Amino acid sequence: MDKLDCINTFISVVEYGNFSSASRHLNITRDQVAKRICHLETIFNTVLFIRNTRKMDLTHSGEKFYQHSKVIMSEFEWATSDFTHDQKYPEGKLRINAPHSFRHAHLTEIISKFMTQYPNIKIDLFLSDKFLNISEDQYDIVLRISQDIDQRNAHLFSTYHRHFYATTAYFAKFGVPNTIDELKQHSLLLYSQTDSSTKIVLSKNKKEETIYCTPKLTCNSGDFLLDFCKQDQGIIFLPDFLAKKDQDAGKIMRCLEDYHSKQLYFYAITPSQQKIPKKVKLFLDHLKKHLSDR
Repeated sequence: MDKLDCINTFISVVEYGNFSSASRHLNITRDQVAKRICHLETIFNTVLFIRNTRKMDLTHSGEKFYQHSKVIMSEFEWATSDFTHDQKYPEGKLRINAPHSFRHAHLTEIISKFMTQYPNIKIDLFLSDKFLNISEDQYDIVLRISQDIDQRNAHLFSTYHRHFYATTAYFAKFGVPNTIDELKQHSLLLYSQTDSSTKIVLSKNKKEETIYCTPKLTCNSGDFLLDFCKQDQGIIFLPDFLAKKDQDAGKIMRCLEDYHSKQLYFYAITPSQQKIPKKVKLFLDHLKKHLSDR
């Protein structure tokens, strides 16, 4: 039997004087009222009412329980109202961790539109290419781009591949590589990784090939590498979503299109809990819609 229903029924009996009046007020039978009061008296092992034919008076325990019951129901009604308001008008702070490279892929536009739509949600954004622990660092959402995906509490948005790009001026001066051996003769600009910054794994016609090279430049910032590439300094190995804007504008062009890299996953991680908070779900849905519209 639901305790809140029993408590609410107890309050009605006190305020309406007897079981019959309380039953009419609550739109339930008198027998249901009696059973709920009996349930409370059983679980608390006490008598709440002094019963007589005309009126039901509270015992000392009943009086004390009535005062507590009013507070309980008042708090419950306030919590319900507050929760309902939050579901309709979400608010609070949303802590997001995202890789630096994603800033180049319309992150400013994504967050700007989200905050316009939900002005009561405040964003605390931290950009870092380091994989942070969502629990230890107390983030609501951690966005990641990786060759591996952590299936626990993961929300997959899209998959990408990496390709080789350079400016037309660079290709005009040094030539366009058509094979891996020719690529090794060029100035390569690679994103630095802790495990292996000089190894690239590619496949062509379902045959895998590993390239070991000495890059001209390694850096842990995709933005810096892209800007450096646009200074005609070499060939960059970059995810297609980062290169798309400059490729469409004709600032860089792709080479070695027959070769394919391992798939990259773009996904979000949320804290391990049964129900995702409303503000988190709204941002995930917003991000997914933005990417699907592209």
